[in-house]
Amino acid sequence: MKKANREDAGSNSMDRISELPKEILQRILYFLSQKEAVRTSVLSKSWRTIWRTRPNLDLDFSDPTFRHSTREFLSVVNNTLQLYRDQTLWLEEFRLSICTDHYESVSLLQKWIPLLTSMGVKEFRLSISSTTSDPGRLDLPSVVFEAVESLKHLGVERFLFDEKAIENITLCKNLRSLHLVDVAVDDSIFQQMIARCPLIETLCVEGLGIGLRTINTNDLRNLEEFTFTESLGLCSRHFPMELCSIEIYPVSLRTININYGNIMFRKEANFLNLNDLFLQGVKSSLDNLSFGKFPRLRHLTLLHCDGLKESRVFIDAPNILYFEYKGDFVPSVSFATNSFRDWKSEIHIQHINDGSPSWFLKLNKLLKSLSQSKISLSIYKHPNDEKDIIQENIDPVHDKPVLVESLNLACGLSSFPDLVNGVFSICRPRSIGNCLKAWHEEFAESEYSWRGWKVEFVGYMWKILMERESGSKDEPLRLLFRDLEEASLEIIMRSMYEDEKEDEWYRAPLSECLLNLRRSYCRFALKWRDTM
Repeated sequence: MKKANREDAGSNSMDRISELPKEILQRILYFLSQKEAVRTSVLSKSWRTIWRTRPNLDLDFSDPTFRHSTREFLSVVNNTLQLYRDQTLWLEEFRLSICTDHYESVSLLQKWIPLLTSMGVKEFRLSISSTTSDPGRLDLPSVVFEAVESLKHLGVERFLFDEKAIENITLCKNLRSLHLVDVAVDDSIFQQMIARCPLIETLCVEGLGIGLRTINTNDLRNLEEFTFTESLGLCSRHFPMELCSIEIYPVSLRTININYGNIMFRKEANFLNLNDLFLQGVKSSLDNLSFGKFPRLRHLTLLHCDGLKESRVFIDAPNILYFEYKGDFVPSVSFATNSFRDWKSEIHIQHINDGSPSWFLKLNKLLKSLSQSKISLSIYKHPNDEKDIIQENIDPVHDKPVLVESLNLACGLSSFPDLVNGVFSICRPRSIGNCLKAWHEEFAESEYSWRGWKVEFVGYMWKILMERESGSKDEPLRLLFRDLEEASLEIIMRSMYEDEKEDEWYRAPLSECLLNLRRSYCRFALKWRDTM
C-alpha cells in the first residue's frame, strides 16, 4: 500500500509539472542538451512535442538517430523550422551541423537562413562540410553570410571560397568563431573575409595542402585564440613545401598554435595576454622572440623549429610554468623568470653527429640556462645513425654539472658508453631510463630493435653501477660517478605509465625487470651526495 502511495505521489508530481505553462516547460528544456530534451517526449502526451518548440535547437547530422541518412536529416531540419514558423515560435539559439555532397542541402540553406532571420534568432552556429575528398568541388553558398545579425560560429570543411561566396558579407559583426578545414581559398579572398568579420575571437585554419601563402590577423583586435595546421607537415615533417607566412599581433591573444607555418613576430611586440604558445615545424627565424615581452606566458612548446638553429633566444616570461623543446639540434634558449615560481622543462633531442665538436658543450649551456626549472632530458640516437659520438673536453670537477630530475637515453650499445660519458659530465640526474615518449613514432616501427636496446640499457647501466660499488678501475668512469651515493633499479607497469605517479615506481631485482620487458618500463634511481 505504501509503495502504491509513493507511486501515486510521483505520478501526481509529474502531472503537476506537466500542467505548467508551455513557456515554463520550454525554459526548462532550454537547459538540457538536445538528446536529453528529445528523451522527455516519452514522459507523457503533453511532453511529446515540447522539445520541438524549445527556444534553442541543436541539430547534428552525426547524431546516430539519422544513421547518416542525409535526406532524413534534411527533412527533420526542414520540418522543425517550418513548425517554428507556422506556430510563430521564438527561436533564440540554433546550432546546425550538416554534412553533404549534393546541392539539395545547399538549396535548403538558402531557404532556412532567411527563416532564421524572420524568427529573431540571436545566436546561429553553423558547421557545414562536404563529404567529397576534393576541396573546392562545391561552392560555399553565399547565403551563409546573410545571417549577419545572428551568425556567431561558422565551421566550413571541404568547400570552395570564392568572390561569389563572400559577396554578401557587408559586416559580419557578430561572428566570434571561424573554423576552416580543407577549404579551397586564396590569400585575397581570405583577407577580405576576415576583414569583414572584425570581432572574431577564435580563428582556426587547418588542412592538407592549404593553399594560403600569407595570413595577416593584425586587424582582428578581439582575437584570443589562433590555430594554423598544415597537415602535410604532420604527415612528414621533411616534406618539401612552401610554408604559409603568418603575421599575428593582436594584444588580445591568449593562445597561439601553429603547425608547419612560418610566424612573423614584430620586433618589440608585447603579448600582454598570451598564455600558451605552441610552435611546430616553423622554419622562419625566431630571433624576435628575444625583443618581445610575455608577462602572462605559462606554456611554451617548440617542436622541430628549424628557425631556432641560428638563433639565440632570450624570452622575457616571468610567469612561465612549462617549456618543451623537441628537435635534432641543441637550441640556445634562456628565460627571464620569477625565481620564486616552480616551473618545468622537458627537452627531447635527437643526437646527430654533424662534425661539430661542441654538441655536449651546447647542451651544457642549455641545461644551465634552464637550471631554475625541474628538467626532464631525453636523448635519442637513431638506429641507422652509425657515426661515432664525438668526445668533448668537459671537466666535471671544475664545471659543476646541472641537476636533472629525469634522464632518458636511447641508442645502440656501440654508442652508449660515449653518450653516457658525455651526458654525465654535464648533468646529475635523479633517475636514468630509456623510455622516450616524445620519440615514440621514431622507434614504434621497430619494436624488436627497441626491446633489444632496453636489454642493452639495463645490462650496461647495471654493470657500470655495480662496478662503481665494487671499485672500478676505469678512471673516467670513477670520476663521473664520484658523487653518486646510491643507485637502485626500479620498474613500473606499462598500464600505469601514461598517468605516471612517482610513488608507482618500485624497487625490483634485475631478474624481475628482465622477466617483464614487454609489460614494464625500468629506470635507475640515483642519489647524489649534496655537492651541487
